[in-house]
Amino acid sequence: MAASRAASRSPRDIANVMQRLQDEQEIVQKRTFTKWINSHLAKRKPPMVVDDLFEDMKDGVKLLALLEVLSGQKLPCEQGRRLKRIHAVANIGRALNFLEGRKSMYRGSPIKLVNINSTDIADGRPSIVLGLMWTIILYFQIEELTSNLPQLQSLSSSASSLDSVVSSETTSPPSKRKVATKIQGNAKKALLKWAQCVAGKQTGIEVKDFGRSWRSGVAFHSVIHAIQPSLVDLERVKGRSNRENLEDAFAIAETQLGIPRLLDPEDVDVDKPDEKSIMTYVAQFLKHYPDIHSAGPEGQENDREDRLILKEMKVWIEQFERDLTRAQVTESNLQDKYQSFKHFRIQYEIKRKQIEHLTQPLHRDGKLSLDQALVKQSWDRVSSRLFDWHSQLDKSLPAPLGTIGAWLYRAEVALKEEIAVQQAHEETANTIQRKLEQHKDLLQNTDAHKRAFHEIYQTRSVNGIPVPPDQLEDMAERFQFVSSTSALHLRKMEFLELKYRLLSLLVLAESKLKSWIIKYGRRESVELLLQNYISFIENSKFFDQYEVTYQILKQTAEMYIKADGSVEEAENVMKFMNETTAQWRNLSVEVRSVRSMLEEVISNWDRYGNTVASLQAWLEDAEKMLNQSENAKKDFFRNLPHWIQQHTAMNDAGNFLIETCDEMVSRDLKQQLLLLNGRWRELFMEVKQYARADEVDRMKKEYMDCVSTLSDFATEAHKKFAEPLEVSFINVKLLIQDLEDVEQRIPVMDAQYKMITKTAHLIAKESTQEEANELFSTMSRLKEQLTKVKEGSSPLLYESQQLLIPLEELEKQMTSFYDSLGKINEIIAVLEREAQSSALFKQKHQNMVKKTGDWKKHVETNSRLMKKFEESRAELEKVLQVAQEGLEEKGDPEELLRRHTEFFSQLDQRVLNAFLKACDELTDILPEQEQQGLQEAVRKLHKQWKDLQGEAPYHLLHLKIAAEKNKFLASVEECKAELNRETKLVPQEGSEKIIKEHRIFFSDKGPHHLCEKRLQLIEELCVKLSVRDPVRDTPATCHTALKELKAAIDATYAKLVEDPDKWKHYASRFSEFSSWISARKTQLKGIKDAAIDTANQSEVKRAVEEIRNDVTTNGETLSWLKSRLKTLLEVSSESEAEQRGDEQAQLSSSFKELTTLLSEVEKMISNFGECVQYKEIVKSSLEELISGSQEAKDEAEKILDTENLFEAQQLLLRHQQKTKMISAKKRDLQQQIGQAPQGAGGLADPGREELQKLEKTLASVEHSRERQERRIQVTLRKWERFETNKETVVRYLFQTGSSHERFLSFSSLESLSSELEQTKEFSKRTENIAVQAENLVKEASELPLGPKNKQLLQQQAKSIKEQVKKLEDTLEEEYVLHKS
Repeated sequence: MAASRAASRSPRDIANVMQRLQDEQEIVQKRTFTKWINSHLAKRKPPMVVDDLFEDMKDGVKLLALLEVLSGQKLPCEQGRRLKRIHAVANIGRALNFLEGRKSMYRGSPIKLVNINSTDIADGRPSIVLGLMWTIILYFQIEELTSNLPQLQSLSSSASSLDSVVSSETTSPPSKRKVATKIQGNAKKALLKWAQCVAGKQTGIEVKDFGRSWRSGVAFHSVIHAIQPSLVDLERVKGRSNRENLEDAFAIAETQLGIPRLLDPEDVDVDKPDEKSIMTYVAQFLKHYPDIHSAGPEGQENDREDRLILKEMKVWIEQFERDLTRAQVTESNLQDKYQSFKHFRIQYEIKRKQIEHLTQPLHRDGKLSLDQALVKQSWDRVSSRLFDWHSQLDKSLPAPLGTIGAWLYRAEVALKEEIAVQQAHEETANTIQRKLEQHKDLLQNTDAHKRAFHEIYQTRSVNGIPVPPDQLEDMAERFQFVSSTSALHLRKMEFLELKYRLLSLLVLAESKLKSWIIKYGRRESVELLLQNYISFIENSKFFDQYEVTYQILKQTAEMYIKADGSVEEAENVMKFMNETTAQWRNLSVEVRSVRSMLEEVISNWDRYGNTVASLQAWLEDAEKMLNQSENAKKDFFRNLPHWIQQHTAMNDAGNFLIETCDEMVSRDLKQQLLLLNGRWRELFMEVKQYARADEVDRMKKEYMDCVSTLSDFATEAHKKFAEPLEVSFINVKLLIQDLEDVEQRIPVMDAQYKMITKTAHLIAKESTQEEANELFSTMSRLKEQLTKVKEGSSPLLYESQQLLIPLEELEKQMTSFYDSLGKINEIIAVLEREAQSSALFKQKHQNMVKKTGDWKKHVETNSRLMKKFEESRAELEKVLQVAQEGLEEKGDPEELLRRHTEFFSQLDQRVLNAFLKACDELTDILPEQEQQGLQEAVRKLHKQWKDLQGEAPYHLLHLKIAAEKNKFLASVEECKAELNRETKLVPQEGSEKIIKEHRIFFSDKGPHHLCEKRLQLIEELCVKLSVRDPVRDTPATCHTALKELKAAIDATYAKLVEDPDKWKHYASRFSEFSSWISARKTQLKGIKDAAIDTANQSEVKRAVEEIRNDVTTNGETLSWLKSRLKTLLEVSSESEAEQRGDEQAQLSSSFKELTTLLSEVEKMISNFGECVQYKEIVKSSLEELISGSQEAKDEAEKILDTENLFEAQQLLLRHQQKTKMISAKKRDLQQQIGQAPQGAGGLADPGREELQKLEKTLASVEHSRERQERRIQVTLRKWERFETNKETVVRYLFQTGSSHERFLSFSSLESLSSELEQTKEFSKRTENIAVQAENLVKEASELPLGPKNKQLLQQQAKSIKEQVKKLEDTLEEEYVLHKS
């Protein structure tokens, strides 16, 4: 079932699980590393705190501070309020360079970092930041602490990759950094072995790793038990849960051992705990472990075994070399020699891996031991000899096979040759290029040599000379290797050359970038940097150069991958290409931004220089002007706004330069700005009133121009309104055009009026009260004029438009009438002339007949006109009836307003015009007596139409007011309903929640504000009604309703605010907290006033620690109270808010007093603890000195018991050296006493007396030892004198004995006489020697040596005395004998 579930998971599900685990691990690492960093930054002065690891490392400031604390070195750092990214990158780069400059505790070589660059840290990339922190922890804590463990020496050679994969030279750009795995492996193995040793001793548990082995917490307890057994009950630990064990272990380590709590139980009690976090925490225990060298004997045993193995291996190599040399010089044929070579080659290959393993460095500095160096030297010599023999065997083959063999050997060496990576990538690339050309020249003959060898291989002989088949087969295999790998080798060489070319460009760009993103100097130096940038980047086309190199490398890499076919190598190459691309992407952005940065700095230098120069000159003139007349000052300071802008520009540029320039330049700039700003401030306080003089004059001019324009407009409009008008179509039409122009200009004039109103207020602020009153009077007059124009223009325009159409019809009718009248007069004149002639009568009759026909037509026309009149009349009456019904209709005002507005807007004037036209046409044909009735009917209908047009706007206005009133009342009712709801819900939900809801509902966008807006609209609408219109009183009614609503809202809110229910929980916690503070104050005062001694110190310390924990916990309570009060104050009255605020301020003050008192008590306890510790240290040191002095004294007594003087003198020298060491320790102790911690003088009397007693004892022992030493020195000098005298006597005895034998052998009488003289002389000298011998006996008895030595010396002295006595007797006897 489980297998089926696992199989059913999609790759996405697995990826999600992996990502989730990675995220959890990242969170744990971030939390652990942050705590570790803060534990070290707390030691800094002033301390720093990292809140967000990824954000706080972006500017590099806290990163450099951490490295300063860890290394004890001062590192330069760019700081400032406006720290730019370019400076942040510089800080981070400085930190990374510092790390790379450090040497590994294991290899002794610089720390290598890969995949970590400045821009990634500045971007806050989590994985990169965590990688950098792990590097720092590894080198500054784990490696440093584990480097002293002896077992490390046996771990170096077997280190393996543990936490990261070391990128090969083909995969990692050098400008990125990653910790070498071998070192990390060493540190981890050393730490793990130590933990296994410690845990195994205590509980027998097996610690396999830094993961699940620690989950139960038992391992942590075992380590603590090893450090201080009394802190842990291991039997009890085994019966508890994981979380309980972990919590207890972390708490004990923190409180009892002082180990910062970097982990939480939930971080460790998981399926896969984070190894790096656990390693970081466990490594801290090493500082407290009492004997980190406990594994020493085991390590020493391993060293002895290694040395034995190396010696055995050296013996084998030397024997192998001797055998190899003998085999080389042995005379034999080619076949036998090659067989012998193969035999040695097989033995060589069998031992090669073992010897390579044995010759790996064991020391941290990477150096070999003496035995290793000897083995490696011998092995290298053997290897060289074996390879030379192989080459000689190939060359000794008959030509041309010998030539082919020599070439084949060179080709193999070339293909197997390792590329030596230089410090500079350019040098590496040049080296690869040279080798590539050499290899190409060498390998270009591959095909020719292969063909020649193939012919020889087929015949198995050269020119009839047989070739050893084994050697031939070997050469065939070697040819196959060269042929199959030569093309790939050349591809790889090409790839590597281009790779290092590209890397050299990256390193060059990085180094240049570092030289450009420094703190800048003066303008000239920045200009030089910019020129350097332009020369390097733009003139040399650096980006194009890099892009060309990258594209060629990309193509070469593709061909290399294709030729190689290895998946792993392809992944490595692609990883390198991707990492390089990412690095270049970030680096190129930084490099491209340099120019704009440099140009900005130069621009600010220019702006600063120009503004400073001009401002200084102006300030000098301005300071002189202060003593001039008012008019002169006003005229001079008219352009003060310009200089204000110059002053602002100067400060902006100066502040920018202060942030971006080096310390010396910044200091000069600050001083210059300080002086100039001081002068400016003093001057500006004197002349600031002139700052707006020019602007006020400009505003006054604008004001006067606008007032003139508005006055002219109002005067012209009023003139047109009041001017008498001769009624005519043309005059009315011209009037309408003028009125329309006025209507169009009114909005423009309104806008101008509003603008000059603002201007007038600004001018009034700068003017006298009298001038301000005149301004406001003018504005009021203008407003009245504009109001009259607006009120008069619209009605007049409407009436004129209504009058224009009838006038047009009237003028047309009048024109037609005058035309008809003229024709009639013409006809009458003709008739009068022709009436006299009878001949014309007939013609007149015919005309009359014709006129009769015309009259008939006229009657028909009249009938048609009458019909048209009746139809237009009926239509007009219908319209009037519908309109009248609409005016009288009742219902919903909003709905009526919508329909009536639509109806009256569509009311067509043409209906009336058609009726009037029909009426005019009918009037022309009706008799005069009928015309009067018709005109009466027309006037009646026309009046109804005019009344309708006059009533319609007011009707619509009434409807609009009614609709707005209904909306107003609806909003009022909504507000009242909300108030009722709030009143009902207070007992159930609490006043605090209701107040928040009340505030939301009655906010600025709430219904009651909407009521105000509606009321304002109603007022505006009612103003348009006539004074006698009853609807005009609507706003008063609404005002009353709104006033009542506001009163109800205020009353409800006041009731909610005064409700005490919301303060219950706050008051309860406030009271508890206040009581707790009082109790703790009393407790601390009691502790402070009471005497502390060693008996109650631990109890007092525990009580104070409990109070400190309570303070930390209750600090959250205070924060809650503050936060809660802030919330409650928003829903409380001012008086209550003030009272509660005062109470909380007093509570905060009490809490602060408590923390201050707690700090004082903690300091007092700390001082007492330091005093006790100081006393113990001093006591221990004194006892040690007394013990050492006593031991030295006891040992000194043995000096005089030695068997000889030389041994006694050597013992005295050692004794004196020891006494010097004791004296040095005594001086150190006296210096330590002189630098005693503050309060050490306040030790209890018994403690002080005990120390004084010890000091006296030490002084007594020292005095006794010094007397003893002087006594011994005197004794040894006497002993030395005794030995000198003894040697003189013994030498004399020896010389005398040999001389005596010589002069006894005389041969003649003369010689006998001579011998007698000599004997006489010897006798005299012997007498002197006898005196010395007597003195020796006396000195031997007086020397204060040990009994044994004294007896020996006395015996020696007596023996010598006896010999001298014997010599005297002999000489005397012989002298007497010879004389006789």
